[in-house]
Amino acid sequence: MRIDLLDNLISDVSGRFGLTNDKARQLVGVLIALIFDEKRGGFAGFVRLFEQKGLGRLIQSWVGTGPNESISAAQVDHIFGAPLIGAIAGKLGAPVSATAGAIGGLLPNLINELTEGGKEPTGIPETLKSWVAGIADWLGDLGRFGWGALAAGAAAVGGAVAGGARAVGHAADATVDAAAYAARKTGNGLGKILPWLLLGALLIAAFLLFKGCKKDEAAVAASGTDSSVSTTAPIAAPAAQANPRFSFENVDGKATVSGQVASDAEKTKLLDAIKATFGADNVNGDISVDATTAPAGWMDKLIALLPDLKARGVKLGFDGDKIAIDTSALPEAERFALSQKLRSGFGGFEISGLWDKAMAALSSLKAGFSADDLIKALNLSGINFDTGSATITRDSYETLSKAAEAIKAAPAGTRIEVGGHTDNTGDAAANLQLSLDRANAVTAKLVELGVPGEQLVGKGYGQDKPIADNASEEGKAQNRRMEFTVLK
Repeated sequence: MRIDLLDNLISDVSGRFGLTNDKARQLVGVLIALIFDEKRGGFAGFVRLFEQKGLGRLIQSWVGTGPNESISAAQVDHIFGAPLIGAIAGKLGAPVSATAGAIGGLLPNLINELTEGGKEPTGIPETLKSWVAGIADWLGDLGRFGWGALAAGAAAVGGAVAGGARAVGHAADATVDAAAYAARKTGNGLGKILPWLLLGALLIAAFLLFKGCKKDEAAVAASGTDSSVSTTAPIAAPAAQANPRFSFENVDGKATVSGQVASDAEKTKLLDAIKATFGADNVNGDISVDATTAPAGWMDKLIALLPDLKARGVKLGFDGDKIAIDTSALPEAERFALSQKLRSGFGGFEISGLWDKAMAALSSLKAGFSADDLIKALNLSGINFDTGSATITRDSYETLSKAAEAIKAAPAGTRIEVGGHTDNTGDAAANLQLSLDRANAVTAKLVELGVPGEQLVGKGYGQDKPIADNASEEGKAQNRRMEFTVLK
């Protein structure tokens, strides 16, 4: 991989997302470690992850020789998870939104360069190993989010970097292997320096063990070192980070709050915003601080939503990347409006308690409802997808769960077509395929939720059956839809 191209990419991303070049370079190191994480199957496993998330076509555009499709910040959250993105942002000292955006800016070209000629790499290129080794000291923390033993992987990568001082500085593997090699060579003139090599090996190995890296000590034992020389034991890996939590209830116009965040700065930022919205005398409760808590990736979005929480009786709770809302005390129109704002602001989060026209209609179906009643309710559903993909956004899960309950209670023999439609942006053939992929994604989710597969048929219509004018953004939004039909 050409380093000059990577440097140009870093400069571009730094300028677009307000990162320094050093932070963008660190971010590249993180991405390389994630892409080649052996616990997830290396590069091939990274590609599979995209496929499992419904973004296989997206990553294949980067691997192939054609144009690279862009990836949105919401799609980045969907792939890696909001907690991991928040942790990376915390390590970089950068806003979560900028971090997600920068990852989206880096990934397409990084994957494209790693797969020159469409060939998938089997391991990290030699020219990039030092990039991962350079952030080995904090990769272990990211390993808590299900991405393998990243710290150990970074140490192993660093051990392969040529250059004595750099290799010693970044990798216990290289040092241990060197000590074992020297022990085998004591008869060839290296016996005089062996004690110094062994001492260096032990010191560096102890340092990396302290960082949480678990290493194979067989090579050290084979070197003949007396076990009494070092009594250093591996330090247990730190416990997984707790979810940032926050609960809010508007009781007679006063905000009652509780929760847990990672720092005093986060606590102050959130409480100051709540007091500014409701008045300091109208805020009850407190938020605790625990350094083992992951950064609150929802913080800025929540602060922007605070003016909409002034309606009496609103309840809202965050637990990591899950949100629960209770608007049952509000008039129906206000419930619809607040739910829509929540979906728009937190599309990458799993949201429960949303109330829209579809949920109201599905909840109102009486025992013995007809297939036509069911279809009318289903066609009020707003099922959202990541831009340009067939990945259903997590804010749509509750709607689909309610839809599955209703379909399972439909009259015997009811069969339903799930039709996918797009606007007219882009290539017609690609839109036809995308509409089919989305329809199949919805049917697959409904089957996962217990609907018999023989009741559902997915079909793609592309851009050929608009219900609104594609000349406006509002019209395009209406044309991007799922349409349910009873099959006779």
